[in-house]
Amino acid sequence: MTWLFILLMLFGTGCLVTSLSFLRSILAMLGEGPLRQRWQWLYRLALLFTVGYPIFAVIHIGLATTGADIFVGSMLALMGLAGLLIARLSAMTTKDLVRIASLERDVMRDPLTGLLNRRYLDSRLDEEIQRARRSGLPLSLLMIDLDHFKHINDSYGHIVGDQVLRHVSALVLNMVRVSDMVVRYGGEEFLVIALDSALEDATHLGDRLLHHLRNYEVPLPNGQPLKVTASIGAASLHDDESQISFLRRADVALYEAKGQGRDRLCIAESEPIPGLA
Repeated sequence: MTWLFILLMLFGTGCLVTSLSFLRSILAMLGEGPLRQRWQWLYRLALLFTVGYPIFAVIHIGLATTGADIFVGSMLALMGLAGLLIARLSAMTTKDLVRIASLERDVMRDPLTGLLNRRYLDSRLDEEIQRARRSGLPLSLLMIDLDHFKHINDSYGHIVGDQVLRHVSALVLNMVRVSDMVVRYGGEEFLVIALDSALEDATHLGDRLLHHLRNYEVPLPNGQPLKVTASIGAASLHDDESQISFLRRADVALYEAKGQGRDRLCIAESEPIPGLA
């Protein structure tokens, strides 16, 4: 009966060794964070059992093996098999979740800047407008357009233009709150959705953004700094105003800032645009 016990231990060990490969694949798919740390502890536990099974089998060599030993060995072998099946299923599930998350990120995010894209905005802004109306909390927008961006592309090339867009995107993300949303609205246009923010709060945020843009220059490949400025239109949601009117008022304020000389912020008209409300 000893040989049967050893075979059971070897079977369990083989299952656990195979499960380790699936656990390693899960760790490779996960980024840093608490979830990865939990899987690392599970991996260490499986590794401990993988070493323990052979040791347990060696201890029984030369000893009388009873029916109880065979029962224990069978349970341990089944535990190893269960660990393998769970690890394999978890690896398959994690792979699917990572793939789905990647697809969602590609759909929602602008590939150059990593910001939310226009497609995501169309549905999300309407949700936030409805939420603001239900809660009675304010909702504001900042429409941001880089000044003379065509000149930057024409003078320095599109590689530098892309560098400027990434620079501005990172600066805006660092300035807004975690709850706010930053969208790449167009080529060099950005939109900040300031949740639960009145017009005054959004205006203060816009002024700080202008200040930081003026003071954080973009380093060019030749080592020289490039100064970048922007124009901003600010608007706050009115009762019963449509998404189109809300965006349009911010856009009109933006072009007013452009017309007044750029590198400034203008506040939108206080009333919804007739025909778009």
